[in-house]
Amino acid sequence: MSVSEAGPFDRRSLRERTIAYLREQIVSGALRPGEHVREVPLSDTLGVSRGTLREALRPLEADGLLVNDGKGRMRVRKLSAQEIGDVFEVRTALEILAASKLAGSTRRAEFADALERKVEQLREPGLGFGERIDTDLGFHALMCELTGNGTLSRSWLQLNSQIRMMIIAAGQERAIGRMRYEAHLPIIEAIRTGDVDAVRETLTEHMADFTRRYVGDALAEETEPADTP
Repeated sequence: MSVSEAGPFDRRSLRERTIAYLREQIVSGALRPGEHVREVPLSDTLGVSRGTLREALRPLEADGLLVNDGKGRMRVRKLSAQEIGDVFEVRTALEILAASKLAGSTRRAEFADALERKVEQLREPGLGFGERIDTDLGFHALMCELTGNGTLSRSWLQLNSQIRMMIIAAGQERAIGRMRYEAHLPIIEAIRTGDVDAVRETLTEHMADFTRRYVGDALAEETEPADTP
């Protein structure tokens, strides 16, 4: 069904539905990092004009999901090794702050229980790739949300799309192995015990490990020889 054929209870404008559809295509990996957005076939598939499609591309570019290739065409953003390192540097700082606040709270046991429930789904072997990403990132988003600091939570959410895209770019086989239930338990336990020093050490190690992995993926791809035409 095209976005122009949405049901009568969908009150969003055609432009908003097109934006939502394209965002889902990007973050789900249907449109791969580095892939060009082909306006004519896409507008035909969606049943919208090229003008509406172009209007929908602008906010996605503003969000950093799309970039202009310099030739008047949009492509899905592909994060460089440097950009991935930058994202993890900011993410690490935000999550250490969040987890430290939770560990220092009198409600830390309650928070730890909520985080454990959130990540429990990662134990299911048949969990789909998209659901696994949602669960993994949902854990970290909840950690920030539970602090009650809206600025902290919103700052983390601004990184969400970029984090999701680097996971997708890694490929399902590698990425699934990195989103494990067991990997989150030391963070939960450090919060539960109220040991702020352990929280900082655990999260620093957790994020440093994943920084190496995802930066390594990007560096390997950047150094691959270009295909000979």
